[in-house]
Amino acid sequence: MGRPVDKGQSSRPHGTCAAKVRTAPGEFYRALVENVGDILTIVDRHGVITYQSPASLKAMGTSEAFLIGQKIADLVHPDDRERLVRRIEECARVPGSEVLETIRLPHANGNWRRLETRGRNLLADPNVAGILCVSRDVTETYLLEHQLREAEQLARFGHWRWVKGEPAPQWSRGVARILGLEESQLPAGGDWYEHLVHPDDRDELLSQFIDAFETHEPVNSVTRFRSGDGTYRYFKTYAYAEADAHSEIGALVGLAEDVHEEVEAELALKASEAKYRLMTEQASDVVAHYDAEARVIFISPAVEPMLGRTPEEFIGQSISADMIHPDDFPRARDAFIQCVVKGEQVQFDYRFRHRLGHYVWLESTMRSARDTDGRRIAEVIGITRDVSERKRHEMELLEARERAETASRTKSRFLANMSHELRTPLNAIIGFSEILRMQMFGALGHPRYMEYAQLINESGALLLDLISDILDMSKIEAGKYELHPETVDAPALIESCMRLVRGRAEENGIHLARKIDCAPGGGTLVADERALKQIMLNLLSNSAKFTPSGGRISIALAEIEDTIRFTVRDTGRGIPADQIARLGQPFEQIASDAALSKEGTGLGLALVRSLAELHGGNMVIESELGAGTTVTVTLPKVPYCALPAAPVPAVATN
Repeated sequence: MGRPVDKGQSSRPHGTCAAKVRTAPGEFYRALVENVGDILTIVDRHGVITYQSPASLKAMGTSEAFLIGQKIADLVHPDDRERLVRRIEECARVPGSEVLETIRLPHANGNWRRLETRGRNLLADPNVAGILCVSRDVTETYLLEHQLREAEQLARFGHWRWVKGEPAPQWSRGVARILGLEESQLPAGGDWYEHLVHPDDRDELLSQFIDAFETHEPVNSVTRFRSGDGTYRYFKTYAYAEADAHSEIGALVGLAEDVHEEVEAELALKASEAKYRLMTEQASDVVAHYDAEARVIFISPAVEPMLGRTPEEFIGQSISADMIHPDDFPRARDAFIQCVVKGEQVQFDYRFRHRLGHYVWLESTMRSARDTDGRRIAEVIGITRDVSERKRHEMELLEARERAETASRTKSRFLANMSHELRTPLNAIIGFSEILRMQMFGALGHPRYMEYAQLINESGALLLDLISDILDMSKIEAGKYELHPETVDAPALIESCMRLVRGRAEENGIHLARKIDCAPGGGTLVADERALKQIMLNLLSNSAKFTPSGGRISIALAEIEDTIRFTVRDTGRGIPADQIARLGQPFEQIASDAALSKEGTGLGLALVRSLAELHGGNMVIESELGAGTTVTVTLPKVPYCALPAAPVPAVATN
């Protein structure tokens, strides 16, 4: 027999409704509370927990029995307590009011968990009699948001979301940061773009946003936005459409990245490229870029007026042997290879064939190209100019130099030959005049003959000195003057030279003095004694010629480290400052007195300078008009012309 059926329920199907009838209402709601994922908490107006749902054990690792009776403010993070107490007090004052807060509560493992809590005042409801708090664990969400904010800060970007129908996007904190603004300063009205976007970029950006709402096409643009200091910075904006459940576009979601430095650098690079291209194209020199095989990558338009060929004729082609003169091609090829392989800058000149067939002299300077990081690459940058006119002048100068050198050699040979030819009869004239003057073979018969013989002897000696100077100068200029170095006692040499000129000096009323500043036994050097004596006699004779009666000539010798310094100082007329540079040149004389200027050839100081330089030394002239002249000759103790080796004495053997 079956179970009696209630008439009131005979038409109800079996299922949920039947179950609801079978389950008591209290049991049903208890089951819901115990199994819901959110945490339900009831606190009184003082914040003391009066009820805690079992979900706290799963979420916080803490049982409800442990939490009931505790003051919730004592459980939260210290930084959240004051705010939480204030919010509970605010909620408790107004029946039915709601509050929303995020607080941190400790997990049983020691970590802090973030809970988003919504509280509602149900103190007047006898079934609740407290503030009902529904909490949800948002720790992971917070961490993701925090990581996003850090990423925004590090990468200097921000995100935003613009819901269709809203006047302005919702900006993230990252957008405010890269703009240098506070979040509250970001515009929220429909004219937001007028406040943020550069006037020249507004229409384009807004048009792209409107198109994206209608066409689902993403937005990708670089736009200038106004920053907090009033200046505009370049931002890269990328946005995509977000569809709703009906496949309609409900919002645009995008990123804004600060690319100001990159864009400025790119613009500067483009401006620089344009400037250098303009300079390259307008320059008269040819600028070319070659690869490692000498193929032309780029060549400036200046090549056309220079060689009669257009740049297009060179691009992609190698500079081959048929373009360069056969005599010059090996040198140009080797220089190019050296530049590519060793990275050295090279410069060379060569002849390049013009379109019309003739050759043009060119000079090229080439160096290795480098990449943006400064590393050398196997490419070459070359600057080439037309040097045909310069080459023509060089050839003319070379020819003139060869003619001058030939003339100089001819002159030197002539002077040398003439000097030798003149010495022979002069020696006879001087010798015979000396015999007549001394009346070796009897009286001359008249006093005038004695005077004439004296004049003949003196004139012959003067002419012989002149010829000797000319011969020595010619030898030096021809590179034929040979030094015979030996050890010379400089103080003794000075004493010898002073004896030779003392008679003439005393006749003219000139006082001679000397000063030797050498250590005992010092003052020796390796030199050609004849040349050294010639230096000193020329200097002393020169001073005696230009020093008036009552004047003074002093000779100083000093030993300074590895050098010997001879100084001849007089109290003569001196030399104008603008004329000193002329002294020391062959046949140059500076004298206001015509009689003095005729006494000599102007070879004295030239010989002194040349002989000093042959020894590896130098001559310096210092003078003051009306106060005298000082000539200093500095010679090394051991010049490059070394002393010949002394013979080795034989060793006696038994």
